[in-house]
Amino acid sequence: MKKNITGIFFIILTVAVVFTLKNFNTPENSSDDLLSFNLNVTKIVDFNKLTSQGLPVIVDYGADTCIPCVNMAPVLERLNKEMAGRVYIKFADVWKYPDINKNIYAKIIPYQVFFDKNGKPYEPSQKVLSYVNFITKTDNGKHTFTIHIGELKENQMKIIIEDMLK
Repeated sequence: MKKNITGIFFIILTVAVVFTLKNFNTPENSSDDLLSFNLNVTKIVDFNKLTSQGLPVIVDYGADTCIPCVNMAPVLERLNKEMAGRVYIKFADVWKYPDINKNIYAKIIPYQVFFDKNGKPYEPSQKVLSYVNFITKTDNGKHTFTIHIGELKENQMKIIIEDMLK
C-alpha cells in the first residue's frame, strides 16, 4: 500500500512539474533581479529568461523554517557566491511567498529544478547518478525536466555543478 501511495505521489508530482515548466514563464510574474546573481527570489522564476543566458540553473524551492532547507541554506549561500557568473543558483521560499510556485503542485520541500548551460533540462551523467537520485521525465524521446526532492549536501551540489559546467 505504501509503495502505491508513493508511486501515485510521484506521478502527480511529475505531471505538476511538466505543467509548471510549460506554463511557468510569464515575464510579468518574474523577479526584477532574476538575472542578477542574488540567491533569493521573491517572485515566480521565468525559466525561459533565466536559461537563455548560457549558464546552468539550479532553483531550490524550500522555506527558511524547514529543517532540510535550513541545512541547505549555508551550502546554497556559499556556492552561490563561489559560482556567481558561472551558474545561476536561486532560492525561492514557498512559505513566505506562496505564489512563487503557484503552478508547481509539489507538497514536499526542498526540491530543486535543474537546467544545463544550453537551457535544456539537465541530464545527469552516470557519475552524478551514482551520488544523487533525480526524478526525470522524458516525453516522446525528449528529456523534459530534472528535479531532486530533499536535501542536497555540499559535495553532491558540487558534483552536480561540475557536471553541469561540462
